[in-house]
Amino acid sequence: MSTSETSDFSVGPCPCGGGAIRKYVTTQDNPWSSADISYGIDCSRCAGEWDITNYGSLTNRNSERPHQEAYRAERQIAAELHSLIDDLVERYFQDFGATTMTAELQEMQRLGISTMNITQFRKAVHDGRRPSERSYALRNLDWLSSLANAAGKDTVFAQLRKSYDEARAKTAETAKAVIRRAAPKG
Repeated sequence: MSTSETSDFSVGPCPCGGGAIRKYVTTQDNPWSSADISYGIDCSRCAGEWDITNYGSLTNRNSERPHQEAYRAERQIAAELHSLIDDLVERYFQDFGATTMTAELQEMQRLGISTMNITQFRKAVHDGRRPSERSYALRNLDWLSSLANAAGKDTVFAQLRKSYDEARAKTAETAKAVIRRAAPKG
């Protein structure tokens, strides 16, 4: 049976200066385990305003909130876009009707949506991955636009692409406003 011991010590002041950043080192009493290291904030004010990672980086919660919301919105739009793309790609390759895996891979390579070699492609097929999961259709926007147009979904596709681009830009912009600090290393 293994037991552990935790030591903690101050590595420096918290952001407001009224408390401390603490480092916790937990070691096992066996020779094969490594030490577990974590950090905490020993200040009631800063503990409510800042998050600290196990790598010792401080992030202001209030400044990060808009970024997290923007990122969630981006992921939602990305999911909607990829759902539409997956349907278009699945339909295309079903209609394409390749008789061999090589023929399907060659078509994907011709379209510029796959960089797999035949071994990787066969493994993906045997793993049950669908054509939309064996390719990256966004590498050929002209082809995707033509598929969306043929399916009568060109307006939806264009709107989702625009919304996705706007959401990505907002996520990038809000990331710049996040206040991060390196925690003292002690």
